[in-house]
Amino acid sequence: MSKSQIESLDRVCLLKSEFLKFLKPTDVIFNIQGLEGYQRFVDPIRNIYPDRGRNFCQEYFEFIINYLSGDLADVLEPLQLCAYLYKNRCIEQSDKEAIEAMQSSRGRTAACREMFLAVKRRKDSWALLLLEAIKETQEYVKLKMDPSASQESVPFKSSFQFDVKLRKKFQLQPTPDLVISDCIITNDQLVFTGYFSERLHIYNTYGSYNRELKLFSRPQCIAVINDDDVAVSYDQKFVEIINISTEQMRNKIVTRDYSCKLSYQNDLMYVVIDYHTIDVMNMTGEIIRSFHCPLNSTVQCLSPDTDSLFLTYPFNYALYCCDLNGSSRWNCTFATKIKPRHVTTDGNGNVYIVCYESNNVFVVSPDGRHYKELFTEKEGLQIPTRIYYDKSNDYLLVYNSWTCDAFLFDVKCSTTNE
Repeated sequence: MSKSQIESLDRVCLLKSEFLKFLKPTDVIFNIQGLEGYQRFVDPIRNIYPDRGRNFCQEYFEFIINYLSGDLADVLEPLQLCAYLYKNRCIEQSDKEAIEAMQSSRGRTAACREMFLAVKRRKDSWALLLLEAIKETQEYVKLKMDPSASQESVPFKSSFQFDVKLRKKFQLQPTPDLVISDCIITNDQLVFTGYFSERLHIYNTYGSYNRELKLFSRPQCIAVINDDDVAVSYDQKFVEIINISTEQMRNKIVTRDYSCKLSYQNDLMYVVIDYHTIDVMNMTGEIIRSFHCPLNSTVQCLSPDTDSLFLTYPFNYALYCCDLNGSSRWNCTFATKIKPRHVTTDGNGNVYIVCYESNNVFVVSPDGRHYKELFTEKEGLQIPTRIYYDKSNDYLLVYNSWTCDAFLFDVKCSTTNE
């Protein structure tokens, strides 16, 4: 038996105490290469102890799943798993119906817990069966089963470089009621939503004041539709489509509850309803689909990319990525005091987040595995709260709440995969 196999066997025997000492569940869920890695433990144990290997592995994975049950319940899709488990005779028809009823009445998390119990009741090898089901049906869920696995065996981003230059820094015209709730760049204009002023404050990209546009009420968020049209949400049950060239409202879309956060992608709006549900609707207000937010917490911001949706949860120190149907892909949890507030994406899928408490801006790779700090207090950030990436010009706009300063950066990204 090779040295590496012996070391793997030793790790399995010792892992339980080590995990209890050091492991945080949020670190384990975090986007590692895939579930097939568990086979590294199974094979060497079977070679030495053919009559005990499966039991060893089963105990190990039982511990992992039990320890991570809360995190798993937040990201798994129980109905997909349920169908696979039933098809492979891991659960009975009555279990399947109970899981489906639980999701219908109490939601996904409760259904996941019911599914765990059902598999445990039916099969002694439930942990391995459940891992196999996750691997086959939900590849977006990544579990790290080998804490000392070499990075050389998995793809990683070897170059994650950004050339960032300050194009312009300027101060918005200060007034007693100037509180900026959101910002965008469109048609070479920087547009800021004044919450208490109930206005759009419009500047040119070289920092000079252009004009103001009076709004119906206090704006929450703004999203670019095209060069002329923007969508604005309020502390109300509707969203307005406004032409900022003619300064006319083109359409008023009624929502089914208070519309909090707002974003736009490919002729569809993504509207956070009362902080817990995302309605995906077309430009006439018809709801195409709807899904729950990943956490039962206040969503601070959401931003769509080509096929992903990014949501920040500052009080959980978390950035979540899901697909455009709400299925979780990965999440990134930051250190204490790094509270991601506003989020935006560039044309390469990199995610930029502004952190108001730690006074910095981070960029996260599209797969969520890497992040780096771009700006800090050294660049003048003092309680930065808003950020926006203009993909047409590769501009990054950052707004400083404390000083009412706006920073406009030129960004060049150089990333390669190996």
